[in-house]
Amino acid sequence: MSKIVLYGPIAAPFTRKVQGALALKKLPYEFIEPQSPEDYRRWNPETGLLPLIDVDGDRVHDSAHILDLLDARFPDPPLVASDPKVAQSQRRLEQWAEAAFTFYWIHYLRGLVNADEGGPPSHPGLAGEFAQRLDDLVNFLGARPFFYADLPGRADLAVWSYLSGLRQAVGPEVADVMETRVALIEHSARVSALANG
Repeated sequence: MSKIVLYGPIAAPFTRKVQGALALKKLPYEFIEPQSPEDYRRWNPETGLLPLIDVDGDRVHDSAHILDLLDARFPDPPLVASDPKVAQSQRRLEQWAEAAFTFYWIHYLRGLVNADEGGPPSHPGLAGEFAQRLDDLVNFLGARPFFYADLPGRADLAVWSYLSGLRQAVGPEVADVMETRVALIEHSARVSALANG
């Protein structure tokens, strides 16, 4: 049995994505959350970024690289489809979702800081753009239970890891926008059921 240790902040979507992959693969692991800024640099001297995983002494950071490692070392179940075109679509959606939702998360946090300092709370057009990105996801999902496949994969974990935390993190207006996208709520529930045990 391999010894797996995952280091990362529990609330971060990238950490949640890796935890979901470990759960899908039914891999036991130890989870260690940073307690101070020094932990980031100590655990990952190369970049100071988390999450980072240690599998039998092999350390890898960056959630996408971690999922690659998990698939290479523990291939069952795979996190991408066996069809190369479907696998490519899953990887592209993973990258797109993380780039898009990181953007909105950062702007929301900036809005909070600006509001605390007496400035404008947020960029005026972002709420509409965010709703459009959710509609894009609904279209990508279509009638399938998971993105591009009948089984969950890395694209599903990426979307779920953001949307499951985003609803609580960015306030009631985002929760309202999410609640009207029933397909995404149902998708998130399916992934949660698998990723949370």
